[in-house]
Amino acid sequence: MPTPNRISRKISSEELKKGFIFVLKDQVSFFPPMGKPFIMCKGAEEKKVYLESYRCTCRGPQLEHEHYFIRWDGLRFGEKITITKDEKVAERYLLSSNR
Repeated sequence: MPTPNRISRKISSEELKKGFIFVLKDQVSFFPPMGKPFIMCKGAEEKKVYLESYRCTCRGPQLEHEHYFIRWDGLRFGEKITITKDEKVAERYLLSSNR
C-alpha cells in the first residue's frame, strides 16, 4: 500500500525496455486522474507527464485487465525509485532513485 505522500518500486526489465514506470492498481489514486497532466521532477529535469493504461491478458484471455504506467526515459534495471508528492506545489511529484 502506498504511504500518504510517496510510493516506491524497483524498476523491472519491462519498465526499462518500454521506458515507463508501472503504477500498481492500488497506487492509481496517488496520482491525478488518468490523462490529466501533472509535473514530475528528477533533479533539474522537469516533465509534464500523465497516468496512462493499456489492456493486458498476461493472466490469460479470460482475465483481461489494465496495466497503469507513467512514461519516463532514463530508467535503469533494478533501480529503486521513490515518487513523492511535492508538499509545496499541487500536482507536482518528485522522482528520486537509489542505485
